[in-house]
Amino acid sequence: MEQAKHQLDEDERALLELLPADGSGAASDEILGRLGWDAERYARACVRLEERGYVQADQGRAETVYRDLTAVPPEFRPACGRPGSDVTVRQVPVTVPHALCDLTGAMLSYPGHGGAVVPSPGYGVGNSLGIQVQVDARTLDVTITVTDLET
Repeated sequence: MEQAKHQLDEDERALLELLPADGSGAASDEILGRLGWDAERYARACVRLEERGYVQADQGRAETVYRDLTAVPPEFRPACGRPGSDVTVRQVPVTVPHALCDLTGAMLSYPGHGGAVVPSPGYGVGNSLGIQVQVDARTLDVTITVTDLET
């Protein structure tokens, strides 16, 4: 997945941090005001994020921008930005890009292989039933694998 390989620049991170984690929209003029940027700087950051598939913008009376969660597997979307959420992982291995979906603190499980809480960045966790969750120290992307799938 291309998104997992790209490290965001400061403007891209700042813009994404102001967008709701659940993929709902935010008015562009409100975000622009909160960032304190001029329209050109905002537009450049938006275009870069759109090109990478991180955000989408709706045109209308007031443009709305939102995280593009289509690259995030459906079972993870309700847990984005919601520590304590439960997710039953459907397919492994899978990597969820942190820039789109912050899973920190979410409880992940895989049928017949237990569960694990998404740890802080740079730490991995496993359990005796074989689920492994790794958070990349640089990108914060979450990768879930399961050992002994034949059992």
